[in-house]
Amino acid sequence: MRIVDRYILREMLSSLGLGLLLFTLVLFAGRLLKLMELIVTRGVPAGTVLTLFLYLLPSFLVITIPMAVLLGTLNAYGRLAADNEVLALRASGWSLYRLIVPALLLGTAAAAASAYLSLAAVPQGTQGFHDLLLRLSRTKATLALTEGLFSADLNGLILYVQEVDDATGELKGIFVADAQDPDQPREILAARGRLRGEGEAGDVTLTLEEGTLHSRPAADPARYRLVTFRRHEIHLDPDAAGAAGERERSPREMTLAELNQAIREAQGSGRSAAAFTFQVHQKFANAVAAIVLVLVGAPLGIQVRRSGRGASLALSFLIALAYYLLMVAGEGLAIQGRLPAPAGAWLPVVVIGGLGLALLLRGGEEGRLGSLIRWERKRHAHP
Repeated sequence: MRIVDRYILREMLSSLGLGLLLFTLVLFAGRLLKLMELIVTRGVPAGTVLTLFLYLLPSFLVITIPMAVLLGTLNAYGRLAADNEVLALRASGWSLYRLIVPALLLGTAAAAASAYLSLAAVPQGTQGFHDLLLRLSRTKATLALTEGLFSADLNGLILYVQEVDDATGELKGIFVADAQDPDQPREILAARGRLRGEGEAGDVTLTLEEGTLHSRPAADPARYRLVTFRRHEIHLDPDAAGAAGERERSPREMTLAELNQAIREAQGSGRSAAAFTFQVHQKFANAVAAIVLVLVGAPLGIQVRRSGRGASLALSFLIALAYYLLMVAGEGLAIQGRLPAPAGAWLPVVVIGGLGLALLLRGGEEGRLGSLIRWERKRHAHP
């Protein structure tokens, strides 16, 4: 590798690290507030919350690594062009295609990292995140509850709680729709109660106080029963059929082998496999994104050379936003059947990649070099 290549790589890496941190924090801001709430109001240990963060991190890095590479490319080539170093190199015989070789090397390395994250780390991390939340809900059962909202996270129960005291675990203003026994559905109202887990593998117990129980047999709806109680307990087995632990995994959580198996099963049963097929192709499209964004960033950075780092950051956000919107649009069109699943997954790569190739071909016209040099000489001769 030549000295110039190493020099350009250093320029890119100096902005890449900052961009990776900035973009990840921006995307993670919403989740960060919820994780901090677990520490402050729910009493979850900080180490457990850190583990949840690490489980989520790969899913964000898949998006932010290409964005950071784009920022590094824009900033590095913009700075080189602003200092006339690009002009000097091209006058020495370096074509634009040769100048972007260091960026392509960095983009390829980023694509390899994104491929690993997308194919292996994201499914493992997402599954680990949900598994840890499930274990937390068994030991700190009130994590599954939100004040003023109906919760269906407990098997066979629909639970509404007016107030949740996270410090003591006390619940107030409780309504329970209990369908654990389909032949004997019942509704329960209670002034207060507690929801507690008996260890990671044990039962969850809902204890109710000062309430009424209303039941009506499914076979004979005319028979109505009302019971008043001081204390009533409902035991929930988290490992029973229909419990939260049996949650069906979404396509985003599946590995490549699991997605291919799901595609075969869907096709065998006559169901649509578009969601699974889309995810297979998107895993590879996410990896290629870093290389595609390099093709856009290098020629564009040279053209906005005198706009500074702020312009590079703004352009990075705009291009990344366009890429993300195309990705969302492609997924929607693929799921609706209006576009083949592979085409929907590769839509942002084709559109943004086409733009990058057009910019690269335009900037690489060697015939423009002579006029560029004459323009620069005239500008310096007549300030």
